[in-house]
Amino acid sequence: MTVQDWNAKGERLYGKNKANWKFKCPSCGYVASAQEWKDAGDDGSQTAFSCIGRLLGSEKTIGDKTGGPCNYAGGGLFRLNPVEITNDDGQTSWFFDFADNE
Repeated sequence: MTVQDWNAKGERLYGKNKANWKFKCPSCGYVASAQEWKDAGDDGSQTAFSCIGRLLGSEKTIGDKTGGPCNYAGGGLFRLNPVEITNDDGQTSWFFDFADNE
């Protein structure tokens, strides 16, 4: 998926305000909005990439389905992030899926 397709999908689901966009952790299933990541101290580098529990100091580990959030990191040993995004320069990154995926 291109970054333009990704942005168009987010706008369809949640509107133009990206703070309202919600993502689901592929490890624990916890849903958090981009605003929640920001409120937890994220500078934008972890939003939809690592579970918000990582910022909140969660002790729940990868795969813990007991309510989340967990401490999953998208850049760690296990890459569970299901959505591949291709930037304008051809580089790809992997992110969480939207919580309300169509």
